[in-house]
Amino acid sequence: MIEVLHPTDDAERIEELRRAEYGLAYVDGWATARSELIAIDSFSSLPLDWNDERVVDSSSRFIHFPWRSTLVRLPDSEHFYRLRTARNRFLIDNDEQTTWGSALIGIAGLSVGSSVAAVCSLTGARRFHIADPDTLGPSNLNRLQGSVCDLGMAKVTLAQRRILEIDPYSDVSGFPGGYTSTDGTFLRSSGGERVAVLVEEMDDLAMKLAIRLEARALQIPVVMATDNGDNVILDVERYDRDANYPPFHGRAGDLTACSESELNEPANRTRLANAIVGSDVTPRTRYSLTEVGRTLPSWPQLGTAANAAGSTAALAARLMVSGADIQSGRYRVDLDRILLGESASLATRWNELDESAFVRSMAQQ
Repeated sequence: MIEVLHPTDDAERIEELRRAEYGLAYVDGWATARSELIAIDSFSSLPLDWNDERVVDSSSRFIHFPWRSTLVRLPDSEHFYRLRTARNRFLIDNDEQTTWGSALIGIAGLSVGSSVAAVCSLTGARRFHIADPDTLGPSNLNRLQGSVCDLGMAKVTLAQRRILEIDPYSDVSGFPGGYTSTDGTFLRSSGGERVAVLVEEMDDLAMKLAIRLEARALQIPVVMATDNGDNVILDVERYDRDANYPPFHGRAGDLTACSESELNEPANRTRLANAIVGSDVTPRTRYSLTEVGRTLPSWPQLGTAANAAGSTAALAARLMVSGADIQSGRYRVDLDRILLGESASLATRWNELDESAFVRSMAQQ
């Protein structure tokens, strides 16, 4: 998707791109990178002389972003990563940052998953497998940070571009056909390396089960963040610790004997989704579940929850990759209770309403 060009080895290509007929915008990242590297190196016992143009030239790369019609001059991968993660220091220690930057992160489903990918990249993850068969539609723009200029574009492409614009030295493998259980390549690199953690955010119930069974066989931990109104439900399944741990914590029973058509049959899908999510959700979320497949094509989602879920899932993934002792189970992030207090939370006040009246009023909208 991009070209990373060496100032000497690729001098002819750089010169070609800089010709007027290409019409490329040119951004010199050294305009700000130089002073920032000098500031960072002021604490080093062996600082480089960033005022020496020869040092700058030897440490430079030129990045061609064709979709932006832009050529950017940046520090090379090592020095750029130092800049990118400089303000992470002590919040994420050096070993954790190195581990996170080298880990292969799998993200299946790029609605909430798009937010997960962006936060993972922002915190220094550099290697991704991302999958989603869908394209960006207008209804996605209530929660997915996209643009009307990108309508109809593959979500995988948009996520790849976003990651590469954050860090062009990232390695992002896209699966625009989405995850398929017969492919066998999504949870492994071309060299056979397993993803370090899987963030699963797909809508298809059969695929949600299939990818868990494959992850369990490969002993890959799974993280799933689910919207709950403005809140987040986080599920962690540590298949790396327990190869017999049941998918979805066993909430939906043994699904392995069910066919794909049975799992995605509307009535079964609603029943199983209710069993997996559970009853401890906001009334509006609970009602929306009953309408999926009837008056709604899929579960309604809000931008607040999608972005909070992205941050929560990305944090859980980073902590596990870094060796934190996170247990399998369900975790809740109830933002309304944090903001309004337990006694006055939205969830509490809604539960105090006559729920049948609430359902009737929603049905009339």
